[in-house]
Amino acid sequence: MIAGLAFQVLTLLVFMILCIDFALRTHKRYKSLGEAAFDQNPIFVKLREGWKFKGFLAALTLATICIFWRSVYRVAELSEGWTGHLIKQQWLFVGFEGVMVIVACFALNLFHPAFTFVEAMEGAGGIGSSRRQKKQQKAAGLNGETSASGSASDAEVHMKREAV
Repeated sequence: MIAGLAFQVLTLLVFMILCIDFALRTHKRYKSLGEAAFDQNPIFVKLREGWKFKGFLAALTLATICIFWRSVYRVAELSEGWTGHLIKQQWLFVGFEGVMVIVACFALNLFHPAFTFVEAMEGAGGIGSSRRQKKQQKAAGLNGETSASGSASDAEVHMKREAV
């Protein structure tokens, strides 16, 4: 059991190091290239500037730290065995186990990706997305005709109709 928790601590530590590395490299790229360093799709520009995205990043950081703290505490607690000092301290367990998990859950529920990235995910998949896409195409008068790439731009469908 302690080996699994220690492995969780290790993988979470690697995740946090990689996140910090990514953030530093992204910041360095932004400093050198400015806004050109990022995708200029208007949807993503609006997303990056919004409070929801910044809140999501803060919530993800907070949740990661809370779960890491909890995991380190559990390794320390169980390393003493089932009769150790830490395992007998209920207030430590409540604070470092329960509170950390509750804070992580609330943070990620308040800034859930489904709410944060809703504009960027419009029509990007999910249950019923193919049915919804067919309805949209039918409503647009495309009658299910698509190009070889799978998209049905008006110009491509028009060219297909003229060829027939």
